[in-house]
Amino acid sequence: MPHHDHDSSLRHRLGRTIRTPIGVTALTACLLVALVAVLGPVLLGDRAAQVDTDAINQGSSAAHLLGTDQLGRDIAARVVVATRLTLRLTLMAAVIGVGGGLLLGVAPAVVGRRLGRLITATVGVLVAFPGLLFLLFLATIFGVGSTGAVFAVGLAMVPPMARLVQNLTASIAGSDYVAAARILGVGRFRMVVRHLLPNIAEPSVLFATQATGGILVAFSGLSFLGLGVQPPQYDWGRLLNEQLNRIFVNPAAALAPGAAVVLTGLMFGLVGEVLAQAGGRRAPQAPETTPQEELGTPPEPAVEHDGGALVRARDLRVTFPGGRRAAGGRRYAGSRWTSARARPSAWSANRDPARA
Repeated sequence: MPHHDHDSSLRHRLGRTIRTPIGVTALTACLLVALVAVLGPVLLGDRAAQVDTDAINQGSSAAHLLGTDQLGRDIAARVVVATRLTLRLTLMAAVIGVGGGLLLGVAPAVVGRRLGRLITATVGVLVAFPGLLFLLFLATIFGVGSTGAVFAVGLAMVPPMARLVQNLTASIAGSDYVAAARILGVGRFRMVVRHLLPNIAEPSVLFATQATGGILVAFSGLSFLGLGVQPPQYDWGRLLNEQLNRIFVNPAAALAPGAAVVLTGLMFGLVGEVLAQAGGRRAPQAPETTPQEELGTPPEPAVEHDGGALVRARDLRVTFPGGRRAAGGRRYAGSRWTSARARPSAWSANRDPARA
């Protein structure tokens, strides 16, 4: 199938999937989160940073829907403003994870055999390592702060992404069109760009989209533990850390950041589900059958022949490379060659036609 036909079919399926209930829900959630991330700091930035010593640690009220923190700042405004930083750091970590996973995933197809085996074995060891311990190990190496947390979470995503890409690449590398490209002398880099990456794009995007929700939870967890975003900056994990000790006094102040993490993670999961449905292969459908009476009478053969031979060829000429020509004027009947003047030896109808 041509590439543009495939893109057109994918756009058609994506548009049809978006019109489903799950597609409408995912699209609405994406637009809402994007709107909050863009307009939240502009509209509520000053309110979130305003210190009010007369309203310290207040509960929910008409003036402060989720109450105030230890400095009298509005918690609801801070949750809304934290959306932009949380999403930005999450997407940065996702880019690192997807990029590193693609590089390690296609590397065995580009480098030599020994180095490729070493990369595959290394990825296998990293995948077998517990993900949470690996994340904490990387966070300790890169240090406390938002930058270190981004690299820690992003690199923790590299091994599973690389394993997926390696499996997809290995399945595609044995296909006929890849073998034909190798015979034609296509280079390794061009092979990856022209044949491997376009054919693993859909499953890679699906995995990356669904894994972004896990990245959001992991990043918020690091901030909650004090290894991520540091004051005066704040994300949802940092807000949850600050208000957890007041969960029995003002539950809404602690539950709001956690609910934001959960709902946004579900949004990424819905987006991945929509892409999975849009990119899924349709089951092959049986061709429609036409009643026998609508087909009419089959046409009569243009040339009459006896039923003794299954295949007849006359005046067949074969030319080999270099201009050499095989003996011409030969006739073929059944499974025996004869000269043009000889009587064709018909293949007996009693023999198995499948051996023809």
